Amino acid sequence: MAYIAVAAPSDIVYVAGTINGDSTTFQSRDGKWYGYAPATEDNTYHLWVEMIDAAGNRSEYDTTLVYDLPWFVTDRTVEDIQERNQKGFLNARDLNRIEKNNDTIGELAALIIPAKYDWQVGELPRASDYLRIRQGVQKLRDYVHRTTTPQVPESPLNSYQKINDIEQIQKDCFDIYVGNKKNYAYAGEFYSGEGGLI
Repeated sequence: MAYIAVAAPSDIVYVAGTINGDSTTFQSRDGKWYGYAPATEDNTYHLWVEMIDAAGNRSEYDTTLVYDLPWFVTDRTVEDIQERNQKGFLNARDLNRIEKNNDTIGELAALIIPAKYDWQVGELPRASDYLRIRQGVQKLRDYVHRTTTPQVPESPLNSYQKINDIEQIQKDCFDIYVGNKKNYAYAGEFYSGEGGLI
């Protein structure tokens, strides 16, 4: 899930629109409006927004953004290995994505996670590289996880299931982070008419 932040003038009271053609109503928080849509692998998001101010005036905004958000591959199969397709090999692109995800999610969660995401084709990871990846993923899992989130796999990271688990942990952590950003208590209450004193 991707979240896109839109800055708007302070008199704006309603923001809605589309992100990559998916309708979304934006939520206001901390002076920005946040919209949510499925993440894209190429990090490109076409944004169309309609804004309404307190006087009822309407304006539109249309743009395409490159928004660097995590992308996950968690569905590798034995068939991918047998067919030797793109998902059947762990390559520089995969390593860059996995390590960049560690860095990006860690930054969002205020965690310091060392990462290397300038892997080149033909460059072989060492045991210390796999250790760095595992330690980063463990920090993310320690930060937040679901009951269904897999444990961090043991070394060596030499099977498609282990790599799936690495990226599933990252995905779960990021999805929970985004989900928490969507939860917002208005006027000190989660539901209108909720009992108790304010």
